[in-house]
This record gives sequence, structure tokens and C-alpha cells, in this order.
Amino acid sequence: MRRAGLNGPWDLLVVGVAAVLLLSMGGAIVAAPLTLPLLYLAAGRVGAGRSRRAAAVVIAAFTVAEVAWAATYLALAEAKPWIWLVPVAAGSAAVAVFAARPTDLAAA
Repeated sequence: MRRAGLNGPWDLLVVGVAAVLLLSMGGAIVAAPLTLPLLYLAAGRVGAGRSRRAAAVVIAAFTVAEVAWAATYLALAEAKPWIWLVPVAAGSAAVAVFAARPTDLAAA
């Protein structure tokens, strides 16, 4: 039985759009509630390949780091070391979560 979800060109589109949003000024922050779950699905799809999975993990980590930076900036202004420590920790945690995601065994 086939499950509905991201496959083929859709996860490439998600990774591409999320990358473009990262390059925009604040687009990744605004769209993070939508792009992060889709990147999570793209990172765990069966047959996604190493490069596509790595791209999804890296884009997700940078998106999480940008959201963490914005939250830190709003809460603490530019207080050092928090302005760089919190985003680095959040991005590292995102890498751990997204990279450890097993492939979707139900779709196999």
C-alpha cells in the first residue's frame, strides 16, 4: 500500500523553496512552521538519496538557527554570548533530529 506524502519532485521543490526563503530577508522565519515539517518528511522519504537527505537536513538546520537567532534578538537584543550561542545550539539540535530520522518504513 502506498502512502500519500512527498515524493520525487515534491521534496526537491520543498528543499528548493526553503533554500530560497533562507536567502530572503526573514522569509524562512515566517514560513518555518510550514517548511520544517515538510523538510522533515523530505529527509525521511525512502529513496530520497544521500544528497537530497543531506540538503534537507542542512536547510532545516539553518532555518531553525535563523528562527532561534530572531527569538534571541527579540528577547535579549545583542547580548553576547547568547546571540550566537542559542542559534548554534538550536541548529545543532536540528541536525541531530533531522539526520537521525529513520526512513519511512511504511512506504517501503
